Parts: sequence; structure tokens; C-alpha cells
Amino acid sequence: MRQKLITLDEITWKLAEKKPNFSEWVRNQLRSERNRMGSSEGMKANQARRIQEATKMHNSELLYHLEQRSPEEIGALISILKNGLA
Repeated sequence: MRQKLITLDEITWKLAEKKPNFSEWVRNQLRSERNRMGSSEGMKANQARRIQEATKMHNSELLYHLEQRSPEEIGALISILKNGLA
């Protein structure tokens, strides 16, 4: 194990004092955050695959077509997408 020094204010110090094993609690919180981030990355990959299947275009090709549009056109497309998802 490696040590990491943290600074707590009065309130967080009192909260930490109530934990039977504060270091273990911090490690668990950090692992939980890491797991949520990994899950988020997996969800993004699934969304990208669904977009590719729906548009029958690779994401880079779709991005190329969007880059050819004006900001107004992109805004209109985003508006259509947002309203379609509601």
C-alpha cells in the first residue's frame, strides 16, 4: 500500500472520524468511481455502434458530413434529434 495525505476541514474531519476504517472507505469510493467511469465508457461504445448501425455510416464519415454544415444547420439537426428523443 502507498500513503496519500489529505486535508480535511472541520466538517469532513468529523465525518471521517465516524468511519471505522476511513482509509478503506476512501479506497472503496475511488474504486466505485473508477467502475462507474468504465461503465460509462462501455455505454458510449454501445451508443456509437447503434449510431453506426442506424445511419449505415462509420462515425468518422458521419462527423465529416456534419463538419460540412453551417452552425445553423448543425443547430437545427441537434434540435431535431433532441425533440425526437423526448
